[in-house]
Amino acid sequence: MTGSPLQVLLVEDNPGDARLIREALRETKGVGFTLEVADTLAAGLERMAAADRDVVLLDLSLPHAFGLDTYRRAHAAAPQLPIVVLTGNEDEALAVSAVNEGAQDFLSKRKLDGEGLVRSIRYAIERHRLLEQVRQLAIIDELTGLANRRGFTLLCQHHFDIANRHHKQLQLLFIDVDRFKSINDTFGHQEGDRALVDVATLLVRTFRKSDVIGRVGGDEFCVLLTEGSLDAAQISTERLRASLLTINAAGHRPYPLALSVGVGMYSPDRPTSFDGLMKQADEAMYAEKSVRRQKAS
Repeated sequence: MTGSPLQVLLVEDNPGDARLIREALRETKGVGFTLEVADTLAAGLERMAAADRDVVLLDLSLPHAFGLDTYRRAHAAAPQLPIVVLTGNEDEALAVSAVNEGAQDFLSKRKLDGEGLVRSIRYAIERHRLLEQVRQLAIIDELTGLANRRGFTLLCQHHFDIANRHHKQLQLLFIDVDRFKSINDTFGHQEGDRALVDVATLLVRTFRKSDVIGRVGGDEFCVLLTEGSLDAAQISTERLRASLLTINAAGHRPYPLALSVGVGMYSPDRPTSFDGLMKQADEAMYAEKSVRRQKAS
């Protein structure tokens, strides 16, 4: 982040807030910033189209533009630009929703300080570059259309970093198809592939668009729950099992489709790596599978 000053576009209609942000950037040591201010979303969209900015700081409350729709319009106009959303009404849920839709970070203007602002800008640019690289890599599982293990890990790391900085909890589900080898051996690999595609479809229908879903192994899937209450994993798992019962009741396959699910819980109070979180959920899944096998024997 050395060399030429970073070009920052601030879309903000409050002159006082704009002045505070300008002063915060001016006081930064080691990194130069050039700040341009647009006081309406329309003016901001016009400047974004010029494609000469490095990052956008976007107030979610503007004249004729409010809330999540403000971010959506900005992102649609300039998907190539990292966006940090600003909120002044302490509506953290709204800001988190923007992040789940693609914003790189969010900041409360009431808690704004120069160091935090600069750190957020740095991280936003770096993460955006990473995500652009991800889009260019082979990250999609060809069979199911979900992210593969590499893509899933890279995409989840974005949410993991945000959880660390904003002291948020995350929940990870590790899902395994029961008796998958038996399906392949008895009915053939084509039927096995069909089972995997059906599981992927079931996951997409069960979980929210903001959740990250991936196929991380042969018959293994993961879902990162990016928002929700502490019992979100339990609620989601119950919804998944209910959907699974419906599919099996339809009788479209010569075997019941069964899943084992393990949950990993991440808290900044007990920090661990993302790999550690996946291992925790994987171990919980195998523990559940073992219990179910014992009950069946």
